[in-house]
Amino acid sequence: MSEYQYHEWQAVDRLLTPEEQSAVNGLSSHIDVTANRAVVTYHWSDFRHDPKQVLLKYFDAYFYWANWGRLRLMFRFPQGLLEENDISPYLLDEYITFETMKEQQILDLDFYPPDGGWWIEDEAGLSHFIHLRSDLLAGDYRLLYLAWLRAVTIDRSIFRAETLEPPVPADLKQLNSSLRNFIRFFGLDIFLVQAAAEASPDRKEAESLDYRKPIERLSRAECNEFLVRLAEGDPSAGPALRKRLAGFFPTERPHPSERRTLQQLLKRAKELEIAEKKRQAAEARRKHIAEMQSLAEREAEVWQQVESLLENGRRIASVYDEATALLEKLQQLSEFQNTQSVFRARLRQLAQKFASRPALIGRWESRGWM
Repeated sequence: MSEYQYHEWQAVDRLLTPEEQSAVNGLSSHIDVTANRAVVTYHWSDFRHDPKQVLLKYFDAYFYWANWGRLRLMFRFPQGLLEENDISPYLLDEYITFETMKEQQILDLDFYPPDGGWWIEDEAGLSHFIHLRSDLLAGDYRLLYLAWLRAVTIDRSIFRAETLEPPVPADLKQLNSSLRNFIRFFGLDIFLVQAAAEASPDRKEAESLDYRKPIERLSRAECNEFLVRLAEGDPSAGPALRKRLAGFFPTERPHPSERRTLQQLLKRAKELEIAEKKRQAAEARRKHIAEMQSLAEREAEVWQQVESLLENGRRIASVYDEATALLEKLQQLSEFQNTQSVFRARLRQLAQKFASRPALIGRWESRGWM
């Protein structure tokens, strides 16, 4: 399989000017550029610029994947919209970083399996994850927790079993489509996510906020500053104003749950996986019993159907396959009823009757019936 690399940037807060589009277009002969998006792919060679610098200068989000296993997701925010103290518990060197650059904040999720990883067959684009940026701006840190889970399990030789989890955000039991996409494409263990979610409280429904009274508490100078920024089209003005006004509303912080170790999370995930396998096995057994009970009522009819197919049907592979598939069901029924000797006796009769058809008999021999 050939190597494949995919880079995508998106602008969220504003559109690129024609001059900016022209500048981005000049970064690569492979790049496709619009007013809010740029995509470049490679089957050989590499992108010769720093993707983070391109993000910092022109865009608000970036996604990269290579089919040998590397995955990277970055978001840019105007400085001050995210609280570094809230982000820092989820940060892990090399995997999850958060830095301020040129009055912008960059969250960088970079996963590169140390052993070269695995070949990725699935495909995704930035649209699968773009809404996670607005979730972060709204104080939803589920992405950060899931990224931490992925990082500490991507190379278990680095992280100790006693490593404590960061704060567990609310609503891990109710994941939106973007978070489900992250789990699927970034390869998280779904049972590990379920184990983590057991300590996640439910998020209370957000009430409609009346901003009029908090606005009255702003000074005239502060109001003027926000109005000027809004009038000038500053994309960060709205989020910054909402963040400032949110400080006037009472906040209810959930009671922190006891932090679990990585070892405890992994152990619980294994328990959940075993329980799910048992549930699936029990469900499969229930369905099998129902199917066999139904087939038992039609057993004579099915035997007649097999014989009719072979007597009246054409001597072609599809007819032989259909007849053999029916016989497989009858074999399962004989095992269910403990009547294997009856099945073998009737099959021998069929084999003698149609002995001149080697392609048919060969199918039965390959199944160990003859």
